[in-house]
Amino acid sequence: MMQLAGASGGTAWNAVAQVSATGRLTSSGLRGTAELDSDVRDGRYAARYSLPVEGTSAEVYDGRTVWSHDISGGVHPYDAWYPRARAITQRFLTRRQYLDPGAAASITCGTPAEDASGRDDLVVVTPRYGIPAVLAIDRRTHLLDSVSIRTPISTDVTTYGDYRQVGEIVLPFTISSASLFEPENGYRIDVTRYRIARSVNVADFRRPAADEKARMRGNARFTTVPIALEGRQLLVWASIDGHTPIPFILDTGGHAILDTVAAKQLGLRGAGSGVSGGSGSGTIALQYTRVHSVRIGDAELLDQPFLVIPYSYSFYERGKKLPLAGILGLEWLERYAARIDYAQRTLTLTPRRSFHYRGRGASLRISFQEDMPLARAAADGSGGDFGVDTGNAGTLILYGDFLRRTGLLARYTAGVTVRGEGTGGANTGRIQKLASFAIAGHEIRSLDADFTQMKTGSFSSWTEAGDLGLSVLSRFTPTFDYADQRLYLEPAAHPYAMLRNRSGLAFTKNDPDVIEVIAVRPNSAASDSGVVAGDRIVAVDGKSAEELSAADFLDLVTASAGVALNLTIRHGDAKRNVRLVLR
Repeated sequence: MMQLAGASGGTAWNAVAQVSATGRLTSSGLRGTAELDSDVRDGRYAARYSLPVEGTSAEVYDGRTVWSHDISGGVHPYDAWYPRARAITQRFLTRRQYLDPGAAASITCGTPAEDASGRDDLVVVTPRYGIPAVLAIDRRTHLLDSVSIRTPISTDVTTYGDYRQVGEIVLPFTISSASLFEPENGYRIDVTRYRIARSVNVADFRRPAADEKARMRGNARFTTVPIALEGRQLLVWASIDGHTPIPFILDTGGHAILDTVAAKQLGLRGAGSGVSGGSGSGTIALQYTRVHSVRIGDAELLDQPFLVIPYSYSFYERGKKLPLAGILGLEWLERYAARIDYAQRTLTLTPRRSFHYRGRGASLRISFQEDMPLARAAADGSGGDFGVDTGNAGTLILYGDFLRRTGLLARYTAGVTVRGEGTGGANTGRIQKLASFAIAGHEIRSLDADFTQMKTGSFSSWTEAGDLGLSVLSRFTPTFDYADQRLYLEPAAHPYAMLRNRSGLAFTKNDPDVIEVIAVRPNSAASDSGVVAGDRIVAVDGKSAEELSAADFLDLVTASAGVALNLTIRHGDAKRNVRLVLR
């Protein structure tokens, strides 16, 4: 470490208070600009980016909180335990405390086998209450080659190169960073200018201001619009650039997304390239576009970026109804308090500046690891941070690390295997009957829970306990207030009934005229009727599958026990009729 100190400038750093860099940014197939500021004395830092189509974004640590200014122009904190711990580590690195033998940190040597490049010495630094960071130091130059930090679902690697003398210190003129799970979304900064200051400009590290891009039409105080639950998925209708309203998933964990089919119909073209991950095991390609206006009822957002994603037919199909257009989420909830009434099927949006909660619901603090709100809850008495996810159309999901850490995985050993679909592909788990789930002073007994052991995707997170969606939220009338970081839960007088699939079929619809059988549960109505995986249902009770959406078929297989469905099935060239009695 002494060689690293000397190679980078030695005692000349004692006169440095702030290092600022400007440069050319390359990311997602787009080229723009970047500004980086580091408070070497106190450890504050800020990164500001500007790209065509995407717009501007920033991440600023003010010494207490990390603030995200996302591409929609909204601002919210990263204040769950993981980003707080990571900020401690980043502060340690920004202050170059790894060069201080008396620093409050564990500093150990990595093993040679961990050095993939074959040219680096590895040092693992773990500040008190921070996240471990692996520093790779070039044996030849004694300069920092890269820093690796574990994330909830992957590892971020930041690489430094093209070191040059700037005054009396040595600084990198290329900085690249990427996640190992989504390397396509990484960036490269080619620094064009450094500014070295002997004092700190405090304004560089203040909380960023949100862009004023929201308004209420007609000076309305709030707006209430209809919502729908189709296939258990929460849908809301929004108008893009004045066009007829089209259906979107309302997803507290999602961003503004348009499917490529909807974007084309709206005359919007994508630019750039990248990938999007989610609850699936992989990623899916994306581009970016920009719209002038997005309107839900009387609430409107202006000049908004959208991700354009080529989802499969199964994502957007609605049978003979207007196809699903995409997803709306964070950009709305940063600016409007949102009350979701599952019983009355309504959504009420109130501008955050004028919102005051006046109901009788239990108040629960929410925090953010990234863009999904997290709330404390407990499964069988074991507490953790759970994603509050209106985009989760199914059961409570418990993640593998939480299950192992709490002993729940060993306690519940049976269960039925289930397969779901999310952004990035399939996800799997086993359904168990959880004894107790508690949130905001309310206890839910005998709740179905998906015990997942996913190794990639958002369900593989080691920092969260799980994800709660419709099966929990629909028991309440929830109100999300991101401004005060509060979730209010009013118990519903008549909770939404999530009816059981009584067929034993797992299915999807990847073609307009076929419902595809993915799996069949053993000893179920479907297995006893001779239905097998790979069967293709082309008609139900004489109605063509072309007239049915996957959501329509779900309604049929969740009918009462004893109801008979007459299925017309193709398998290869063979065709047969099957009578399936629900039970």
